[in-house]
Amino acid sequence: MTEKIPALKKEIAVPRSRRGKVLLVILIALVAIILVALFFRSSMSKITDVQVTGTNFITGEEVKNSLGAGAGDSFFFPSAGKLKSNVLKLKPIESVTVTKHFPGVVSVEVKEFAQVAVQLGENGKLIAVLANGTTIPIPEGKMADKPILSGWKAGDPNLDELCQVLNALPAYLLADLSEIHPDPSNAYPKRIKLYTRSRFEVITAIDKLQDKIPFLSDIVQNREPGKITMLDADSYLPYSAENVTNNGPEADKVKEKDSTQ
Repeated sequence: MTEKIPALKKEIAVPRSRRGKVLLVILIALVAIILVALFFRSSMSKITDVQVTGTNFITGEEVKNSLGAGAGDSFFFPSAGKLKSNVLKLKPIESVTVTKHFPGVVSVEVKEFAQVAVQLGENGKLIAVLANGTTIPIPEGKMADKPILSGWKAGDPNLDELCQVLNALPAYLLADLSEIHPDPSNAYPKRIKLYTRSRFEVITAIDKLQDKIPFLSDIVQNREPGKITMLDADSYLPYSAENVTNNGPEADKVKEKDSTQ
């Protein structure tokens, strides 16, 4: 018995035009991969310059070292956001803007916390005290025109609060302060004593100073030098009245309010 051999299926031929397109896509993909690889190996994909602006107490080199990337490193990685977070780890820095300019330039604009005071360092040199309580050496040639903090112990929790309050003071009042001492009492653990360049002696408390500024401002601008108390009650006594007896009629004229001390 004769068996019939089934007919072979005809192989469907791929049109030449379609095969050409596939080869072309593969070729383009290979070329693109090669070009990308060459680009990331070239100097165009690297950081060539880091520009730092806005520094006052810290140096540009300190900012560059904190970035985590520098000349010769990838321009694209880490991201600008990551570079920013690295710089913000520096305690004197309040804010920072990082901008990348292709090809190769990274701009870093920093804003430091404002200086509110100075302290005498262990080496006898003045150091700057910033608004967040950070201390940092004062660069050579820079004027120390802020109040001196005397008698404060390292790690005193009231010191950071004081720095924040000083940062909120009007510029002319801050410039007028010459020295600030801690002067705690049982009733006022945050009490401080201030001396001004305009020759006033002020007793107040850190947590009251912000609310007492209008009284202090009025006295400093309009009265002769003397002693000021700004606690639960305010008082002012000019130095010219110190020798007047407390019970005399002249004393009643110069005393504004009873002292709370």
